[in-house]
Amino acid sequence: MSVLRYDITTNDWVIFAPERVQRPHDDSGETKAGVGPEASAGTCPFCPGNEHLAGPEIFALHSVTTPNTPGWSIRVIPNKFPALRIEENPHRIEERPFLRAMGGCGAHEVIIESPDHNLVLERKPVEQIEWLLRTLQLRLQDLLRDRRFESIILFKNHGERAGTSLRHPHWQLIATPVVPRALRLKHAVATDYFDQTGSCLYCMMLNEELALRVRVVAENAEFAAIEPYASRVPFETWILPKSHNSSFGRVEAAHLRPLAEILKGTLLKLNVALKGPHYNITVNTASRGDEDKSYFLWHIEIVPRLTYTAGFELGSGMAINTVLPEQAAACLRDVHAD
Repeated sequence: MSVLRYDITTNDWVIFAPERVQRPHDDSGETKAGVGPEASAGTCPFCPGNEHLAGPEIFALHSVTTPNTPGWSIRVIPNKFPALRIEENPHRIEERPFLRAMGGCGAHEVIIESPDHNLVLERKPVEQIEWLLRTLQLRLQDLLRDRRFESIILFKNHGERAGTSLRHPHWQLIATPVVPRALRLKHAVATDYFDQTGSCLYCMMLNEELALRVRVVAENAEFAAIEPYASRVPFETWILPKSHNSSFGRVEAAHLRPLAEILKGTLLKLNVALKGPHYNITVNTASRGDEDKSYFLWHIEIVPRLTYTAGFELGSGMAINTVLPEQAAACLRDVHAD
């Protein structure tokens, strides 16, 4: 059973989920192109025909009408070893003045990108990526209807360095009963800027980057991919919408196709330039109640795992980046990936 404990020294919550130590790992020992060990598709719980190994689906795009059977193109299931559980109660526990906890209430889902065991995200057809984005959006919208949840974290781990335990390409979603401190800080900074100027900090930053062009990797009519001016890691890449919207859940359906196109193209560039890096993707979106507010701009962050966090970073909270974003952007712009 999971529990959240409050760290009074950082004003943040820590999730304790002992059950996750049992989660499976691909163990064939074979490593391919930066995506980690490869398990046999015959034993993979995310492959068609093995639906019984993964658990009952929450949502799926099907070519047949029978749930939990082959014929799906995207499948959403509960994580078998969840960090948080939807059945739990987010009640607060005050053990002593400095010992505060709460029930491990939340949701933890797996979004299986396609039936193909080996086809990585950047090699999928644009249509499949568009359907995947729509599925992520639908799950975000659905879980925000539960008043117990304050934040929905959408993310993808690609490769062992990024935390992947099973090779079959998938995303995850975790709904939390509190807003994590890192998100609260990001939103507070954006709110302060909006209160002072009346403008969205992220929209102004994007406009500046589009005017300068030196850190722009790619763009289309609706989105731009950039290397942030103060990137924390080499080749950190953000994809931002050109039209203001605080919540990924409010993105118009017509904009998901150009988002799929720029996400695919950006990942292909990173794959070629960095020779198949491990990476994390997160979708940064407004928390509950702020979906209609103007202070924040939802966006996607892609973080290649090329370096390790060491003592200075852990002790100070500051990042040391060995690649200037201007150099990273120039490198990626020169990549012609098909």
